[in-house]
Amino acid sequence: MTRYSFLVLMFVFTGLLAAQQAMSTDERQIRDLIAAEDNGKRAPATSDRVFWSGAYKRPFVGSESGELVAEEQKAEAARVPESQRSTTTVRRIEIAKSGDLAYEFSDSELSYQLKNAGKVSFPRSVLRIWKKDGGQWKVAAYFARAHEK
Repeated sequence: MTRYSFLVLMFVFTGLLAAQQAMSTDERQIRDLIAAEDNGKRAPATSDRVFWSGAYKRPFVGSESGELVAEEQKAEAARVPESQRSTTTVRRIEIAKSGDLAYEFSDSELSYQLKNAGKVSFPRSVLRIWKKDGGQWKVAAYFARAHEK
């Protein structure tokens, strides 16, 4: 009887360890995509991704173009193209037991260069919903909000 109990415990422990390692691999993949985005490479997104930030009048989906709020239109005109960078500190990543959905909550510092040689930088919070599509993690929804001044 003891031998069978030991074998059952080993089987259960091995299964739990494999599940934990799989989740760790998924989390590592998401963290790598976030780090790449901090270095200027945009994370892959689903074709129906929802995007919302305070810079836009309303959220937009997929390939739609968002309409910037008036204040952001002025800032956009003063910004050096392609100079936007972010530094992200992941606070939490939760992966669904199904292994195909996850959410990530992070703090981020967004910065960009100005055409007059200045620089703008501000803290914000980010919530991303990640979806595994064809074995690759993609952003399905992105919500960002700058912290109050």
